[in-house]
Amino acid sequence: MTPFICNHDGSCDDVRLCCAETEMTLTREDAERIDSLGYSRSEYLVREEDGFCELRNVDGFCYFYDTESKLCRIYEHRPEGCRYYPIVYHAKKRKCVTDGDCPSRSTVSRDEIRGVCHRVRRLIEKLQQEAATREGPC
Repeated sequence: MTPFICNHDGSCDDVRLCCAETEMTLTREDAERIDSLGYSRSEYLVREEDGFCELRNVDGFCYFYDTESKLCRIYEHRPEGCRYYPIVYHAKKRKCVTDGDCPSRSTVSRDEIRGVCHRVRRLIEKLQQEAATREGPC
């Protein structure tokens, strides 16, 4: 279930900034869910040098971002990290925060951050483990 629903406070009406130049990392489960929709991993995934598998950007936007409708083509099946965004894990601070790039970040309450942080941390651990063991989706 989505812990945060973007209020789209008007500050990104022209472009959904969270979908621009994305660096969203995917788990095997994310890729399997997307594959079940008929997409090929070679279309939407890119392996980074550090072993992580990220969504491909096309013309500066996530592969699944529809620039005309300004909507995600796989919204109901989107990656887990997209579901938690703009809540992210800040490694140096060792805590969950809202992404400073998100114009709607101020609409996320501290309670929402606390309520989902354990899931965000678990996701980070899973992504690190998959990258380290080369068991990721790429």
